[in-house]
Amino acid sequence: MKKSLLFLLVLAAAVACHNASPAPEAAPAPEAAPAPYPQTWQLVELTGQIPGYRKTGTDLPWQETYVFRADGTFLKSRRQADQRVEARGTFSVQDLPDGRYAVLTYAAASPLIGSCTASALTETLAFQADETLVSTWQACDGPGLKYQKVN
Repeated sequence: MKKSLLFLLVLAAAVACHNASPAPEAAPAPEAAPAPYPQTWQLVELTGQIPGYRKTGTDLPWQETYVFRADGTFLKSRRQADQRVEARGTFSVQDLPDGRYAVLTYAAASPLIGSCTASALTETLAFQADETLVSTWQACDGPGLKYQKVN
């Protein structure tokens, strides 16, 4: 619990500092990983707050992808049953003392935003050593979502 609280405080401070600084006029395209763009990351695992709850592959309740583009924009799409929902925005990559994060800023409110704050337009994902991307939403009782790069 203390570790989760500390993580959230560090993350909140980083995002607050990022939002407080003026935007550069011509920033280079962010790098999500040492690979060319576009990059597609696909949901491969969902875990819950209940011990032992884990879904993968065709057992996932929905299919979901992020596409990161060289111009700093992203597309998140989710397919559940016969429904497809999409959300778009911009992203930046931040290197913090505890790791590398993709911070997504959505263009509009969307049910696809996985955030600890209901009205937030931002979502944060952590790059892992095993070359996966993990949602930080689980730190505040959201589902654990793990993504793997498919291109």
